[in-house]
Amino acid sequence: MERTMTSSDVETHGKPTPFITVTFGKWPTPDIPVLDTVHQESTISSYEVEIILLANMPRPTNRIEVLGRLRETIAAGKAILGAGAGIGLSAKFVEKGGADLIIIYNSGRFRMAGRGSLAGMMPFGDANAIVLDMATEILTVIESTAVMAGVCATDPYRSMPQFLQQLKDLGFCGVQNFPTVGLIDGTFRKNLEATGMSYQKEVEMVRIARRLDLLTAPYVFNVDEAERMTKAGADVIVVHLGLTTGGSIGAGEGEITLDDCVSIVQTIRDACVKIEPDIIVLCHGGPVSGVEDTRYVIDRVDGIHGFFGASSMERLPAKTAIEQNARKFKNIEIGSR
Repeated sequence: MERTMTSSDVETHGKPTPFITVTFGKWPTPDIPVLDTVHQESTISSYEVEIILLANMPRPTNRIEVLGRLRETIAAGKAILGAGAGIGLSAKFVEKGGADLIIIYNSGRFRMAGRGSLAGMMPFGDANAIVLDMATEILTVIESTAVMAGVCATDPYRSMPQFLQQLKDLGFCGVQNFPTVGLIDGTFRKNLEATGMSYQKEVEMVRIARRLDLLTAPYVFNVDEAERMTKAGADVIVVHLGLTTGGSIGAGEGEITLDDCVSIVQTIRDACVKIEPDIIVLCHGGPVSGVEDTRYVIDRVDGIHGFFGASSMERLPAKTAIEQNARKFKNIEIGSR
C-alpha cells in the first residue's frame, strides 16, 4: 500500500531528523539525500525504513542514546539482537543484518581463530589488552550500531575507573562482564571468591560503568547474581545459559533443555523486574543457538526482550557457509567435455 511516512511515523531517537519524508513504493523525494542506500523505484517496508534511518545515524556514545534505541525496538514489537564479533568482517555484516548491539571481547578472537570460546577464560593472553587491540579493527568498520566492550573486571593490574574511561574515550558506549567468573563453579570458584577474584568485582565494575554513563549488559547465571547486577544499575540483563552448543568447537549436547532455559530465564527475569521494572532482559547460550531455538524461548518467557549471540552470530554461520561453499567448488569435475 502506498502512503507517505512523515516524522510522526518514524522514531528519531531524541534527535532532530530533517530528512524523514518517505513514500512507500516510490523513490524518496529529492530533499532526502541521506537515504542513499535505497535504490530507485524500490518498494520498502516501514521496518526497512527504520533500518535505513538508523544506518545514517552516528554510532551512539552513551547509555541514554543506546537505551533510547533499544526501547524503540521493544515498542515496535521487535526482538533486541546483541551480537558478539571477533573480527571486523563479522562486525560489519551483523550490523548490516540489523543487530542492535555489537559486543567485542577476547573470546571472539579465539573463536574466529578456530578455538573454542572458553579459550577466553584461559591464561592465553591479557583479556583487556586483547579488547583494546580488537577495538582498532572493529570500531573502524562500524558506522551506526552501538559497540560494547567485554571487560575482565577481576584484572588486578588495571584501575577499573581509568580503564572504563579509556574504553569510553575510544568510542565504546557500554560494557559487559567477560571473561566472567560466573562460568566457573566448584572448588575453583569458591577459591576465587575467597581470594578477591570474585563475581562481586564484576558487579562493582557495572556500578562504576553506570556512573560513567556507559550502557551495562552483564552476564548473570542465577537469581542472586541477577539481583546484585540489577541493584548495581545494570541496564540489560543477559541470562547466560552456558557455552553455546553445536559445531566442531562448541559444547556437546548437555542436560539442559530448551524448556529448562525457559524456566531459568523466566525466574531470573521475574526477580529482576521486582527491583527494576524497566530492566531489559535477553537470553544467551546453551542450547539456544539457532533462530528456532531462540524463537522457542522468547515465545514462552513473559517479559523477555531478545537474544544475545556470539557463536550463533559468527562461528556457526561461518562454519556452515564456508564448508558448504568449499564443497561446491570441490564438486566441480574436470575432463567431462
